[in-house]
Amino acid sequence: MNILHMTTFLQGGAGRIIYNLALQQKRDGHRVVVITSETGEPGYENYSEYIDGLIANDIAVYKIDSSFKRNLYLNLLVVEQARKIILENDIDIIHAHAAIPALIGMISRQISNKYIPVIQTMHGYGFNKNYEQEQMDKIIMNGLDKVVPVSFDSKDLLESKGVCSDKMEVIYNGIFEDQNNSITDEDLDLKELQEFKKKERTIIGCIGSVCDRKNQELLVEAIKLLKEKNPLIVCYFVGEGDNLEELQAKAKNYGLENQIRYVGYKKNANDYLKNFELLILPSKSEGFGLVIIEGFRQQVPVLSSDIKVFKELIRDNVNGFLFKNEDKEDLALKIEQIIKMPAKEKAEIIEKAYDDYKTNFTFDTMYHRYMELYKQLIFTNKKDE
Repeated sequence: MNILHMTTFLQGGAGRIIYNLALQQKRDGHRVVVITSETGEPGYENYSEYIDGLIANDIAVYKIDSSFKRNLYLNLLVVEQARKIILENDIDIIHAHAAIPALIGMISRQISNKYIPVIQTMHGYGFNKNYEQEQMDKIIMNGLDKVVPVSFDSKDLLESKGVCSDKMEVIYNGIFEDQNNSITDEDLDLKELQEFKKKERTIIGCIGSVCDRKNQELLVEAIKLLKEKNPLIVCYFVGEGDNLEELQAKAKNYGLENQIRYVGYKKNANDYLKNFELLILPSKSEGFGLVIIEGFRQQVPVLSSDIKVFKELIRDNVNGFLFKNEDKEDLALKIEQIIKMPAKEKAEIIEKAYDDYKTNFTFDTMYHRYMELYKQLIFTNKKDE
Protein backbone atom coordinates (compact mmCIF):
# COMPACT_ATOMS: atom_id res chain seq x y z
CA MET A 1 0.00 0.00 0.00
CA ASN A 2 1.26 3.48 -0.88
CA ILE A 3 0.20 6.02 1.76
CA LEU A 4 0.38 9.82 1.73
CA HIS A 5 0.01 11.65 5.05
CA MET A 6 -0.83 15.36 4.73
CA THR A 7 -0.71 17.66 7.75
CA THR A 8 -0.36 21.30 8.72
CA PHE A 9 2.60 20.71 11.06
CA LEU A 10 4.21 17.74 12.80
CA GLN A 11 3.78 19.06 16.31
CA GLY A 12 2.55 17.97 19.73
CA GLY A 13 0.39 14.92 20.36
CA ALA A 14 -1.15 14.91 16.88
CA GLY A 15 2.33 15.08 15.35
CA ARG A 16 3.39 12.09 17.41
CA ILE A 17 0.38 10.07 16.25
CA ILE A 18 1.23 10.83 12.61
CA TYR A 19 4.90 10.09 13.23
CA ASN A 20 4.23 6.72 14.88
CA LEU A 21 1.67 5.72 12.25
CA ALA A 22 4.08 6.52 9.43
CA LEU A 23 6.98 4.64 11.06
CA GLN A 24 4.91 1.51 11.69
CA GLN A 25 3.47 1.56 8.19
CA LYS A 26 7.00 1.77 6.83
CA ARG A 27 8.12 -1.15 9.04
CA ASP A 28 5.22 -3.20 7.71
CA GLY A 29 6.46 -2.75 4.15
CA HIS A 30 4.24 0.07 2.94
CA ARG A 31 5.52 3.06 1.01
CA VAL A 32 4.92 6.18 3.10
CA VAL A 33 5.22 9.85 2.14
CA VAL A 34 4.54 12.90 4.33
CA ILE A 35 3.65 16.46 3.31
CA THR A 36 3.75 19.26 5.90
CA SER A 37 4.13 23.04 5.86
CA GLU A 38 7.60 24.54 5.70
CA THR A 39 7.23 27.88 7.47
CA GLY A 40 6.12 28.00 11.10
CA GLU A 41 3.50 30.36 12.46
CA PRO A 42 3.10 31.75 16.02
CA GLY A 43 2.38 28.68 18.15
CA TYR A 44 2.82 26.26 15.23
CA GLU A 45 5.92 24.50 13.95
CA ASN A 46 7.39 21.16 12.90
CA TYR A 47 9.21 19.37 15.72
CA SER A 48 12.69 18.53 14.49
CA GLU A 49 12.70 15.06 16.06
CA TYR A 50 9.64 14.07 14.01
CA ILE A 51 11.10 15.34 10.74
CA ASP A 52 14.56 13.88 11.43
CA GLY A 53 13.10 10.57 12.64
CA LEU A 54 11.00 10.11 9.50
CA ILE A 55 13.91 10.92 7.19
CA ALA A 56 16.22 8.59 9.17
CA ASN A 57 13.73 5.80 8.50
CA ASP A 58 13.71 6.46 4.76
CA ILE A 59 10.31 8.17 4.71
CA ALA A 60 10.13 11.04 2.22
CA VAL A 61 9.10 14.32 3.88
CA TYR A 62 8.08 17.30 1.76
CA LYS A 63 7.84 20.69 3.45
CA ILE A 64 5.65 22.91 1.26
CA ASP A 65 3.93 26.20 2.04
CA SER A 66 1.17 26.14 2.88
CA SER A 67 -1.11 23.36 4.04
CA PHE A 68 -1.89 25.49 7.11
CA LYS A 69 -3.09 28.87 5.90
CA ARG A 70 -6.57 29.40 4.48
CA ASN A 71 -5.14 30.98 1.34
CA LEU A 72 -6.25 29.45 -1.95
CA TYR A 73 -3.12 30.51 -3.84
CA LEU A 74 -0.79 28.95 -1.25
CA ASN A 75 -3.00 25.86 -1.04
CA LEU A 76 -2.83 25.42 -4.82
CA LEU A 77 0.96 25.65 -4.69
CA VAL A 78 0.84 22.59 -2.45
CA VAL A 79 -1.63 20.91 -4.83
CA GLU A 80 0.79 21.43 -7.73
CA GLN A 81 3.58 19.56 -5.93
CA ALA A 82 1.27 17.02 -4.30
CA ARG A 83 0.06 15.90 -7.73
CA LYS A 84 3.62 15.09 -8.74
CA ILE A 85 4.17 13.21 -5.48
CA ILE A 86 0.95 11.21 -5.96
CA LEU A 87 1.96 10.11 -9.47
CA GLU A 88 5.60 9.39 -8.61
CA ASN A 89 4.62 7.22 -5.63
CA ASP A 90 1.45 5.70 -7.11
CA ILE A 91 -0.45 6.72 -3.96
CA ASP A 92 -3.36 4.45 -2.93
CA ILE A 93 -4.79 6.51 -0.07
CA ILE A 94 -4.40 10.01 1.34
CA HIS A 95 -4.63 10.44 5.11
CA ALA A 96 -5.11 14.11 6.00
CA HIS A 97 -4.84 15.44 9.53
CA ALA A 98 -6.74 18.74 9.29
CA ALA A 99 -9.35 20.29 7.00
CA ILE A 100 -7.03 22.30 4.73
CA PRO A 101 -4.72 19.31 4.06
CA ALA A 102 -7.91 17.30 3.36
CA LEU A 103 -9.03 19.89 0.80
CA ILE A 104 -5.60 19.82 -0.82
CA GLY A 105 -5.81 16.01 -0.91
CA MET A 106 -9.23 16.03 -2.59
CA ILE A 107 -8.04 18.42 -5.30
CA SER A 108 -4.71 16.68 -5.80
CA ARG A 109 -6.11 13.16 -6.21
CA GLN A 110 -7.82 14.14 -9.48
CA ILE A 111 -4.45 13.78 -11.25
CA SER A 112 -4.60 9.98 -10.99
CA ASN A 113 -6.55 7.63 -13.26
CA LYS A 114 -7.56 5.54 -10.24
CA TYR A 115 -9.79 6.68 -7.41
CA ILE A 116 -7.76 7.63 -4.32
CA PRO A 117 -9.76 7.75 -1.06
CA VAL A 118 -9.10 10.70 1.23
CA ILE A 119 -9.71 10.43 4.97
CA GLN A 120 -9.23 13.07 7.66
CA THR A 121 -8.43 12.55 11.32
CA MET A 122 -9.95 15.37 13.36
CA HIS A 123 -7.33 15.69 16.10
CA GLY A 124 -8.93 18.79 17.60
CA TYR A 125 -11.39 21.54 16.77
CA GLY A 126 -10.22 25.14 16.95
CA PHE A 127 -12.81 27.32 18.66
CA ASN A 128 -11.40 30.55 17.24
CA LYS A 129 -12.87 29.80 13.79
CA ASN A 130 -15.32 32.28 12.34
CA TYR A 131 -18.60 31.26 10.70
CA GLU A 132 -17.16 31.10 7.18
CA GLN A 133 -14.27 28.91 8.32
CA GLU A 134 -16.63 26.52 10.11
CA GLN A 135 -18.80 26.25 7.02
CA MET A 136 -15.73 25.66 4.86
CA ASP A 137 -14.56 22.83 7.12
CA LYS A 138 -18.05 21.27 7.10
CA ILE A 139 -18.17 21.28 3.29
CA ILE A 140 -14.69 19.76 3.07
CA MET A 141 -15.42 16.97 5.56
CA ASN A 142 -18.74 16.08 3.93
CA GLY A 143 -16.85 15.57 0.66
CA LEU A 144 -14.33 13.11 2.15
CA ASP A 145 -14.50 9.33 2.09
CA LYS A 146 -14.26 9.17 5.87
CA VAL A 147 -13.77 11.52 8.82
CA VAL A 148 -12.12 10.09 11.95
CA PRO A 149 -12.86 11.94 15.20
CA VAL A 150 -10.59 10.77 18.03
CA SER A 151 -13.39 10.80 20.62
CA PHE A 152 -17.17 10.49 20.71
CA ASP A 153 -17.29 14.01 22.11
CA SER A 154 -15.54 15.21 18.94
CA LYS A 155 -17.98 13.22 16.81
CA ASP A 156 -20.94 14.87 18.56
CA LEU A 157 -19.34 18.28 18.04
CA LEU A 158 -18.84 17.69 14.31
CA GLU A 159 -22.41 16.48 13.94
CA SER A 160 -23.61 19.67 15.62
CA LYS A 161 -21.59 21.62 13.01
CA GLY A 162 -23.28 19.76 10.16
CA VAL A 163 -20.85 16.94 9.34
CA CYS A 164 -22.78 13.83 8.24
CA SER A 165 -22.82 11.10 10.89
CA ASP A 166 -22.39 8.29 8.34
CA LYS A 167 -19.15 9.92 7.19
CA MET A 168 -17.56 9.43 10.63
CA GLU A 169 -15.82 6.62 12.48
CA VAL A 170 -14.32 7.17 15.93
CA ILE A 171 -10.79 5.82 16.47
CA TYR A 172 -9.18 6.57 19.82
CA ASN A 173 -5.56 7.69 19.80
CA GLY A 174 -3.13 5.07 21.08
CA ILE A 175 0.43 5.02 22.38
CA PHE A 176 3.17 2.41 22.71
CA GLU A 177 3.58 0.58 26.00
CA ASP A 178 7.36 0.86 25.87
CA GLN A 179 8.46 4.48 25.96
CA ASN A 180 12.13 5.07 25.21
CA ASN A 181 13.70 7.42 27.74
CA SER A 182 15.97 10.12 26.40
CA ILE A 183 17.41 11.46 29.65
CA THR A 184 20.84 12.98 29.26
CA ASP A 185 23.38 14.36 31.67
CA GLU A 186 22.77 17.79 30.14
CA ASP A 187 19.14 17.96 31.28
CA LEU A 188 19.70 20.14 34.32
CA ASP A 189 15.97 20.74 34.80
CA LEU A 190 15.35 17.03 35.24
CA LYS A 191 18.28 16.74 37.62
CA GLU A 192 16.80 19.54 39.71
CA LEU A 193 13.44 17.76 39.79
CA GLN A 194 15.08 14.58 41.02
CA GLU A 195 16.90 16.53 43.72
CA PHE A 196 13.56 17.96 44.87
CA LYS A 197 12.22 14.40 45.18
CA LYS A 198 15.16 13.41 47.36
CA LYS A 199 14.24 16.32 49.64
CA GLU A 200 10.70 14.90 49.90
CA ARG A 201 9.06 17.69 47.95
CA THR A 202 5.70 16.83 46.38
CA ILE A 203 6.16 16.96 42.59
CA ILE A 204 3.09 17.66 40.48
CA GLY A 205 3.11 18.59 36.82
CA CYS A 206 1.35 19.72 33.67
CA ILE A 207 2.46 18.76 30.15
CA GLY A 208 1.33 20.55 26.99
CA SER A 209 1.65 23.69 24.90
CA VAL A 210 1.14 26.76 27.08
CA CYS A 211 -1.95 28.45 25.67
CA ASP A 212 -5.40 29.74 26.60
CA ARG A 213 -7.13 26.51 25.61
CA LYS A 214 -4.99 24.36 27.89
CA ASN A 215 -5.55 26.89 30.69
CA GLN A 216 -2.32 26.44 32.67
CA GLU A 217 -3.04 29.80 34.31
CA LEU A 218 -5.74 28.11 36.41
CA LEU A 219 -3.17 25.73 37.88
CA VAL A 220 -0.95 28.68 38.87
CA GLU A 221 -3.95 30.23 40.63
CA ALA A 222 -4.63 26.96 42.46
CA ILE A 223 -1.02 26.68 43.63
CA LYS A 224 -1.27 30.22 44.97
CA LEU A 225 -4.24 29.06 47.08
CA LEU A 226 -2.22 26.07 48.31
CA LYS A 227 0.94 28.04 49.04
CA GLU A 228 0.54 28.51 52.80
CA LYS A 229 -0.82 25.06 53.70
CA ASN A 230 1.32 23.09 51.22
CA PRO A 231 4.70 24.83 50.85
CA LEU A 232 6.43 21.57 49.80
CA ILE A 233 4.54 21.32 46.50
CA VAL A 234 6.63 21.93 43.38
CA CYS A 235 4.81 22.12 40.04
CA TYR A 236 6.57 21.55 36.71
CA PHE A 237 5.15 22.96 33.50
CA VAL A 238 6.53 21.10 30.46
CA GLY A 239 5.76 22.69 27.10
CA GLU A 240 6.32 25.64 24.80
CA GLY A 241 3.74 28.26 23.85
CA ASP A 242 2.71 31.86 23.35
CA ASN A 243 1.53 32.25 26.95
CA LEU A 244 4.72 31.04 28.59
CA GLU A 245 6.21 34.46 29.43
CA GLU A 246 2.87 35.71 30.80
CA LEU A 247 2.57 32.61 33.00
CA GLN A 248 6.13 33.04 34.28
CA ALA A 249 5.42 36.68 35.16
CA LYS A 250 2.29 35.70 37.07
CA ALA A 251 4.13 33.10 39.14
CA LYS A 252 6.82 35.65 39.99
CA ASN A 253 4.21 38.23 40.93
CA TYR A 254 2.61 35.70 43.29
CA GLY A 255 5.95 34.84 44.90
CA LEU A 256 5.81 31.26 43.65
CA GLU A 257 9.31 31.05 42.18
CA ASN A 258 10.21 28.26 44.64
CA GLN A 259 7.11 26.25 43.84
CA ILE A 260 6.75 26.57 40.07
CA ARG A 261 9.23 25.54 37.40
CA TYR A 262 8.87 26.20 33.65
CA VAL A 263 11.15 23.98 31.58
CA GLY A 264 9.74 24.61 28.09
CA TYR A 265 9.45 21.95 25.44
CA LYS A 266 11.22 18.68 26.26
CA LYS A 267 11.78 15.75 23.92
CA ASN A 268 11.98 13.54 27.01
CA ALA A 269 8.72 14.74 28.57
CA ASN A 270 8.03 11.18 29.67
CA ASP A 271 11.07 11.34 31.98
CA TYR A 272 9.36 14.22 33.76
CA LEU A 273 5.97 12.51 33.81
CA LYS A 274 7.22 9.39 35.55
CA ASN A 275 8.60 11.57 38.36
CA PHE A 276 5.26 13.32 38.97
CA GLU A 277 3.12 12.34 41.93
CA LEU A 278 0.16 13.86 40.13
CA LEU A 279 -0.42 14.86 36.48
CA ILE A 280 -2.84 17.77 36.05
CA LEU A 281 -4.73 18.88 32.92
CA PRO A 282 -6.75 22.08 33.41
CA SER A 283 -7.83 22.39 29.73
CA LYS A 284 -10.98 24.25 28.68
CA SER A 285 -11.27 22.12 25.53
CA GLU A 286 -9.42 19.24 23.83
CA GLY A 287 -9.88 16.92 20.87
CA PHE A 288 -8.75 13.94 22.91
CA GLY A 289 -6.18 14.34 25.70
CA LEU A 290 -3.28 12.08 24.75
CA VAL A 291 -1.30 13.06 27.85
CA ILE A 292 -4.04 11.50 30.02
CA ILE A 293 -3.32 8.17 28.36
CA GLU A 294 0.39 8.72 28.93
CA GLY A 295 -0.38 9.18 32.61
CA PHE A 296 -2.42 5.95 32.62
CA ARG A 297 0.42 4.07 30.94
CA GLN A 298 3.06 5.53 33.22
CA GLN A 299 0.90 4.70 36.26
CA VAL A 300 0.79 8.29 37.48
CA PRO A 301 -2.54 9.52 38.90
CA VAL A 302 -4.32 12.02 36.64
CA LEU A 303 -6.47 15.00 37.65
CA SER A 304 -8.28 16.84 34.86
CA SER A 305 -11.01 19.38 34.29
CA ASP A 306 -14.45 17.83 33.88
CA ILE A 307 -14.90 18.83 30.23
CA LYS A 308 -16.89 16.31 28.22
CA VAL A 309 -13.98 14.69 26.35
CA PHE A 310 -12.00 14.14 29.56
CA LYS A 311 -15.06 12.57 31.20
CA GLU A 312 -15.02 10.12 28.30
CA LEU A 313 -11.56 8.99 29.46
CA ILE A 314 -11.70 9.52 33.23
CA ARG A 315 -14.27 8.24 35.71
CA ASP A 316 -13.88 10.28 38.86
CA ASN A 317 -12.30 8.32 41.73
CA VAL A 318 -12.31 5.15 39.58
CA ASN A 319 -9.41 5.53 37.13
CA GLY A 320 -8.54 9.17 37.81
CA PHE A 321 -9.87 12.41 39.21
CA LEU A 322 -11.95 15.34 37.94
CA PHE A 323 -12.37 18.93 39.11
CA LYS A 324 -14.92 21.55 38.08
CA ASN A 325 -13.81 23.21 34.87
CA GLU A 326 -12.28 26.69 35.42
CA ASP A 327 -12.80 26.46 39.22
CA LYS A 328 -9.47 27.20 40.91
CA GLU A 329 -10.84 26.52 44.40
CA ASP A 330 -12.07 23.07 43.43
CA LEU A 331 -8.78 22.34 41.65
CA ALA A 332 -6.79 23.33 44.75
CA LEU A 333 -9.06 21.20 46.96
CA LYS A 334 -8.69 18.15 44.72
CA ILE A 335 -4.89 18.48 44.59
CA GLU A 336 -4.78 18.56 48.38
CA GLN A 337 -7.15 15.59 48.72
CA ILE A 338 -5.22 13.44 46.24
CA ILE A 339 -1.86 14.19 47.86
CA LYS A 340 -3.27 13.09 51.23
CA MET A 341 -5.12 10.04 49.89
CA PRO A 342 -4.15 6.68 51.47
CA ALA A 343 -1.60 4.84 49.33
CA LYS A 344 -3.84 1.76 48.92
CA GLU A 345 -6.77 3.76 47.55
CA LYS A 346 -4.51 5.65 45.17
CA ALA A 347 -2.89 2.39 43.99
CA GLU A 348 -6.29 0.90 43.10
CA ILE A 349 -7.14 3.91 40.94
CA ILE A 350 -3.74 3.80 39.23
CA GLU A 351 -4.17 0.07 38.51
CA LYS A 352 -7.61 0.62 36.98
CA ALA A 353 -6.22 3.43 34.79
CA TYR A 354 -3.45 1.16 33.53
CA ASP A 355 -5.98 -1.58 32.74
CA ASP A 356 -8.02 0.93 30.74
CA TYR A 357 -4.93 1.93 28.80
CA LYS A 358 -4.16 -1.71 27.94
CA THR A 359 -7.75 -2.35 26.88
CA ASN A 360 -8.56 0.75 24.86
CA PHE A 361 -5.59 2.99 24.14
CA THR A 362 -2.61 0.98 22.88
CA PHE A 363 -0.89 1.93 19.65
CA ASP A 364 -1.60 -1.51 18.17
CA THR A 365 -5.35 -1.10 18.66
CA MET A 366 -5.34 2.29 16.93
CA TYR A 367 -2.99 1.16 14.16
CA HIS A 368 -4.97 -1.91 13.15
CA ARG A 369 -8.21 0.08 13.02
CA TYR A 370 -6.65 2.64 10.67
CA MET A 371 -5.18 -0.06 8.43
CA GLU A 372 -8.52 -1.87 8.24
CA LEU A 373 -10.20 1.41 7.32
CA TYR A 374 -7.63 2.03 4.58
CA LYS A 375 -8.17 -1.45 3.12
CA GLN A 376 -11.94 -1.15 3.28
CA LEU A 377 -11.97 2.17 1.40
CA ILE A 378 -9.43 1.06 -1.22
CA PHE A 379 -11.21 -2.27 -1.82
CA THR A 380 -14.67 -0.67 -2.05
CA ASN A 381 -13.52 1.85 -4.63
CA LYS A 382 -11.62 -0.72 -6.69
CA LYS A 383 -14.74 -2.87 -6.78
CA ASP A 384 -16.78 0.12 -7.99
CA GLU A 385 -14.37 1.03 -10.80
